[in-house]
This record gives sequence, C-alpha cells and structure tokens, in this order.
Amino acid sequence: MRALVTLAAVALLGCDPGAETDAGATDAGARVDGGGHDAGRPSDAGGPEDAGPWDGGPGDAGPSAPGIDDVVARLSAPGATDADRDEVLREVAWTAGWPLRDGSRWLFVTRWDGAPAGVSLVSDLNGWDPAAHPAARAGAFYWAVLEVDRYPAGAGYKWYGEPGIYRAPPEATAYAFDENGELGYVAPPQRLAYRERFVGLRSPELAPRTLRALLPAGFVPRSAEAARARVLLLHDGQNVFHPDAPYGGWRADEAVDVPAFDDVVVLAIDAGPDRLEAYTHAPDDLGAGPGGGRADAYLDLALTRALPFLRARYGLSPAPERLAVGGSSLGGLVTLYLAMSRPTALGCAIAMSPTLGWGAYAGAGDDALVRRWTAHGPVPIYLDSGGGGVCLDTDGDGVQEDSADRDNFCTTSQLRDRLASLGYAHGVDLFHWHEPGATHDEAAWAARLPRALDACAAAGWTR
Repeated sequence: MRALVTLAAVALLGCDPGAETDAGATDAGARVDGGGHDAGRPSDAGGPEDAGPWDGGPGDAGPSAPGIDDVVARLSAPGATDADRDEVLREVAWTAGWPLRDGSRWLFVTRWDGAPAGVSLVSDLNGWDPAAHPAARAGAFYWAVLEVDRYPAGAGYKWYGEPGIYRAPPEATAYAFDENGELGYVAPPQRLAYRERFVGLRSPELAPRTLRALLPAGFVPRSAEAARARVLLLHDGQNVFHPDAPYGGWRADEAVDVPAFDDVVVLAIDAGPDRLEAYTHAPDDLGAGPGGGRADAYLDLALTRALPFLRARYGLSPAPERLAVGGSSLGGLVTLYLAMSRPTALGCAIAMSPTLGWGAYAGAGDDALVRRWTAHGPVPIYLDSGGGGVCLDTDGDGVQEDSADRDNFCTTSQLRDRLASLGYAHGVDLFHWHEPGATHDEAAWAARLPRALDACAAAGWTR
C-alpha cells in the first residue's frame, strides 16, 4: 500500500481535530462574544426555571468536594501560584463541578490570562448586570460568590471584561450553545438536553483529554431511568455535538433528539495531540517515520477510567449490551479494534470511513485489521464510507488500495466481505452502507449517523 501513503496522510490529517491539552481550565477554551447581555442566554432556554429545589448534580458540594470558603482561601493564599490554582480548579471540576454550590452560596471561578480590566460575573442570577458582581482576583484567576435563594436550573452565565467583552466560561461543567456561541449553566435545565465536560483526564501513557456528555431532556442522574438508559460512546469528542466543530460536527445531539433514542446518553472522549498514536493499534509509517500503536493504552483509559467515572456520575448501567461505540476515520479504526480485541466490552460498533489501510502503508500488511480479523465475534458491526471506484491490491500485501475517490471505500468494502466470510450476517450483526462520492468530513458522517444508530438498534441495542 506504499503508493497510497500520500492519499492516506490527507485522509488522516484532514479530520484531525487538533491538539487537546490540559489547558482547558485556561482561556484556551474560551469564546469571546461581543454585544450586550443577550449574548449570554441560550435562545432555546427561555430563562431560568422556577420549579422546586435543586437536588444535586453539577456544582453541588458533596462529601468529596471542598467547601467554598476553603476554595477561596486556597485561591488567595500567599505564595500560591497559578499552577496551584489550576489544581484547585481541576479538583472541584472532577468532584462537584463548576460553579460550586454550598447551601445557598455559589462560587464561580475562572482562569483568564490577559484579561481586560474590570472582570465581573454576568448571569441570569444578576440580570446580566456587569456592575452587580465584580470579581476578586489572584494571579490569572477571578472569582465571585453569589447568594441564590431561587432555584437556578437553566440559568446561564458568562464572564464580562471591560469594555463590552462577554467570555464563555471554559470551566463550566454544564454548558450550551446559542447563536452567540457558548455559555455556561449555573445548573442545567430540566426540560432541555444539555452538555457537561470534565477537563484534563490524566493517563500515565497518553496526553490529557476532556470527557464530555450529552444528557437527554428530563434526565435525572442516578435515577432508575438513568440505570436503564442506553449509552453511545464516541471518539473525537470535541467534534461530535459541538456546532463550532469542523463542518458543524457530527450533530449527535440532533441524531438522538428523536423518540427512538430519547433515552440515549452520549458520552465522548476528546482527541488529544497524540490522536494518531492513541487511535492506532500497531506502528506504521506514512512517510515521516514510524508512529502509532498505542490503541491499547487508549482503550484502557476509555474502559477503566473514563467510562467508570461517567457511569458512576450519572448512574448508568455497566451492561455491555447498553453500550454502542462509534468513531470516524482513525476513530473508526480504533472502534473496530475495540470490537475485535475486547468483544465483551460493548454491544455495537460504528465505524464510519475507518482508516483500515493502517498497518499496510509501510509493511507487509500483516497488521491491517482486515487480515487480523480471523473469527466471528459477538459484537454487531456497522461500516460505511463515501468515495467509490475500482479497488485493487497492486502491491500484493492482501490489503486493497483505495481509489481516487478515497474515503477508505475499498478497505471498508474489503472488511465487510471479510466479516461476511467469517459468518457475520447482513442485517443481523453486519451492516454496511456506501454513500457514493461522499467526502471524508464531519458533515458526511453527521448525515449517516442516524442510519448507524438504526443499525445498532436493529442488532439489539434497545431500551
């Protein structure tokens, strides 16, 4: 497959979401919005809700979370560095979430390097008035404490800097998007789907990465309904339900916003700067030297660190038949490797335009999954691609070269036939779709995601 190295590099790098670092607590993740306070409200939220008392969830200080006074003392302690304050921000994010609630008090904290003068908190809780809650400061960190008597579910907030800068809070656990960009929730709405994030999941072998969740409308964490919910786990998490992702992202929020999937919780793991290393199961060489081969470390992170944390937070079932896993390009490759190497961990695998030439670009092809897949496994497989054209194995390595239309059409079709030869049955535990000429990008994958979810449901991924 050496002749296809250049084309493969284009396909691989063209969907790379870029580096994700442990800087999510800084303004690396910030969105700066102009305009007045209307830049803060999500257009579909309709203002904060007034129903009953808040009963926990993001921001609610639990037994493992520090109290507000302790956090403020640590932020303002003499000799504390911004690195020390980063750890405080991260500790609260992974225990209680931001903002931090303690009784009727709410603590909001952000790191804003190079902030303008006069930083303050603006929110539904203070009428989006920049003068209402000026922030205290230590180093690059700003904070404000609000006394809140009314139920804040659905209330949004941002940070304000003079003159007229509205900044989305990258530390907010629950967040949303509107026509002005991103904003944080004081506490999430009860009648709308909402997103949550946890920045900087650490691993001894891989770069830190962010975990995300999309919770359906009316979702109650740790409830009986939560225990029965289906889970869709997606790779390249920053691209799957963010409207500011390349080509609009996968629009997974739209795909599950239908009655057939209204119980589905979407979990996502962001890619890091080591995406190629983490999503490939064996070393290969695209022309710049050997690389890749750390998929086992990534899958260990996903299965033993990310999923247990998220399942415990939301009260989700660990039953593998409730879990579908999906990815595109290299994310599709690592999904298939998961289904092949850890078949008891999931109930359905979705691989869109998977980079199945990996393992045959610089070698004899022995490491390509189409050659390593040797038995009929228990996990139903959904495969798709765009592209098209004539497929040939011109170098005799057992792996077909892709055509000029690319999108991994030939290797995807080859794996389909390989699985069928091993006993997978079309429409039962093997599903394949070809969208002629479709390109290798998020818009194409978004268009096919509903079909993939229907396939998993047909294969047994049901309520």
